[in-house]
This record gives sequence, structure tokens and C-alpha cells, in this order.
Amino acid sequence: MPWSYTLDDLGRILGAPHTGAGEIGFQSVSTDTRTLAPGQVFFALSGEKFDGGQFVGEAFAKGAAAAVTTHAHDGGPCVVVPDALQALQRFAAYHRSQYRPLVLAITGSCGKTTSKDFVAAVLGSRMKTMKTQGNLNNEIGCPLSLLQIDDATEAAVIEMGAAKVGNIRELCELARPAESAITLVAPSHLAGFGSIENVAATKAEIAETLPPDGVFYVNTDDPWCMRAAERFSGDKVRFGSVGEVRLESCTFASNGEMTLNVNPVGELRLPLACRAHATNVLLAIAVGLRHDITDFEGPLREAAANRVRFKIRRVGAIEVIDDTYNASPVSMAASLEGLAERPAPGRKIAALGEMLELGPDAERLHHDVGELAGRLGVSAVFARGDHASAMIDAARRNGVPHAEVIQDPQSMAAAIHGITGPGDVLLVKGSRGMRMERVIEALAAMDH
Repeated sequence: MPWSYTLDDLGRILGAPHTGAGEIGFQSVSTDTRTLAPGQVFFALSGEKFDGGQFVGEAFAKGAAAAVTTHAHDGGPCVVVPDALQALQRFAAYHRSQYRPLVLAITGSCGKTTSKDFVAAVLGSRMKTMKTQGNLNNEIGCPLSLLQIDDATEAAVIEMGAAKVGNIRELCELARPAESAITLVAPSHLAGFGSIENVAATKAEIAETLPPDGVFYVNTDDPWCMRAAERFSGDKVRFGSVGEVRLESCTFASNGEMTLNVNPVGELRLPLACRAHATNVLLAIAVGLRHDITDFEGPLREAAANRVRFKIRRVGAIEVIDDTYNASPVSMAASLEGLAERPAPGRKIAALGEMLELGPDAERLHHDVGELAGRLGVSAVFARGDHASAMIDAARRNGVPHAEVIQDPQSMAAAIHGITGPGDVLLVKGSRGMRMERVIEALAAMDH
């Protein structure tokens, strides 16, 4: 059944005074007045560019049961705290402590969201499972995810992201996972971390904070994950090209589906078009086997069909790989490899946006993307962003016949439309801030 607290309960948990009737009850919280539902408690979070206190009046107007704020407001009951984010985290940590589900945490430089979805699908075939919604994996998203746990929850799969050293440890202190995994470690958010060594050390916090009787799932194909495993003395389940769960082969059928032969479960056919997703599948199988689950293809097919990354769609006469969700050097490489392997009679074309937050290594890492496009035989590359010229120069030097910088999404779509025809495949990818989906939208509008 859904959980329920009163305003008196909340004040006691937070060690803070409140104004209003203490018997007021609530069963959920909100941090955004745009989606707030009547009866929720509004946590008035503040950041560098906004003050949540300015939205308390709007929250009460929409029917908030109470607000957690740094100072009392007219319009409804308030719990007054020094910091609303710390209050949210404290409440979520308390709430988590009231239940005993299996909590499994997943982090990594790439593949966190896909792995979370695959693992949750496998566990969900046997247990009542909740998971992080979307990619709400930071210091706000993690406590909101934990507050989805209730009496019926048997397993919770929590995605954890990080922007600086210590972030994963902080999230683990809230979630207290009994099991965890790192998908892989690669250059990402280097502007905040400074080096890949710092990225690796932060990801390894998810292993270091496990209880002695916990379980760590080890990607044996990533040396950083292997090193992280050394920091945990408890049970380990290895997956990859070696380990308890091994990928024997990975091929693509003429319809684009992936066929994996996995020891010890056998052959799986899944609607996946990117070889890198095999790692996500192996992790889900490793978790499932640990919990006596043996039926994988059904739940994994459903999860793969609903994924938000590397989605295949038709736009006019061409096939489009929509991977506009986000981008890092490792995911960009995986997507380009997926484009190259896509069974299609026509040309392979890439529309690429800037990979953000790479710090002083940005020029080199964008150059590497253009070089890879050439090595993979991509026929045309279009790029936009501050480091687009690095990608395009490298692509040209490595044999890409058509490569150009086009900063405007509409103009990029027009250029793509002008050179593509039936049988061609287009990959569209970039960091979230580049909003590369606008290229697909503009391209689709040209065919109506």
C-alpha cells in the first residue's frame, strides 16, 4: 500500500518546526510546481539560477498540503529548514530505512539508463520492482526515486550519476544498496572531474560503500571496473568476455535485430541495433541469475523496444537512428559503430552535435570522433557546436567524402535531405544541451 506521513512526522524526521495542523497527511512529494498534484508536499529547492521559495505561493494555489522552505510563507503550512535539498535527502534516507527491498545501484560513464531499464525488467519478471524514472540520477533524482518505495516494493533499481568526486558515495549513503554495478568508465564530465582517474575513483565509490554481505557485478572488459572490484571484499559476479556470464558471440540479422549467444543461458534475439548494448544485456542476465531468474528474452525484448537510446525510426525515404538523448566520447563511438554495422543497402550518414563538459581534452576527443567516422567508412558527416570543426577536419583527413560544419539545425536538415535517398541510414547524436532532435524534426517536416 502507498506510504503515508503527517506533517508532525515530517517535522520530527527533519528536526524542524512547522506551521499549521500537524495531523495533515501526505503520500508523495514534489519539487516542481509545473507537475505538482494536490495533496503533495512541495520541497522548495533552490539553485544558482532559481529560488524555490518564489514558487511556494503557486504550490499552495495548486493544492500542496505543505511546503518545506527556508522561511515561512502565507497560504499554507510550512516546515522551515536551513536547506530544502538537504531536507529532501534526509526525508528520503529515513523513508528508505523503513523498508527492506533489494536495492541495486548502477553507475557508469555510459549505459546507466539502459542497464537500469534492462535490470529492472528482468527483476520485474519475478519481483515487484521500481526503478529510477528517466535519468533522475543526481542528488535530487535519487531521493525522489527512493520515495517511490512502498510496502509492495521487493526490488529497487537506482541509477546514480556524478559530476564530481564524492557524488556517488553521497547517493549510496542515501540509498544503502546491497548490490551494485559500474557499466564502464570513460572520459565524461571531465570539466568537473579533471581526469579519467578521478572519474574512475568516483564510480568505484559504488563498490566501496557496499555492505560486507553485498554483491558487486564486475564488467571484466573494462580495466577500471576490474580495479573497482578490488575495493570490495564481498561476493562478485563477473560478466563480459570472461566471467560467470560470458558473451560468446554477437551478430546482426538482416532485419537489424541483435543475436547474442550468452553462456550459460544460450541464444537471445533482441531488437537492439548497437553492439555496445550487449554489455547492458549481460549485466541484466548476471543480476537475474543471481536471483534465480532464468527467463530473459521476454522481459529484455520489452525493455529494448521501449528504450530511449538508439531508437530506429523512418523519416521519409531514409532510416534514422535517433540517439539524441545524450553523448560522450564512448557513447559517440558506440553509436558510430552501430551505424556502420546497420544492415542497409544505402549510405551511412552522421549528424553529430557537440559533446559537452569535456574540459581541456574537448578538441582532441572531438577529433577522435571524426577520425573514427572515417575509419568506419561513414559516407557523410555533418557537425555543429564549438568543436564541430575538429570533428569535420578529422573526418575529411580520414576519407569521409562529404563532411561539413552546419551550425543551424534547420540548415543541417536541409543539407541532409538534399543528399539522402532510399536505403540510406542517418545517425543523429549529440549532448542533451545541443538538442539534436531538432534536426530530425526539421527533416520530418520536409517530407510532409
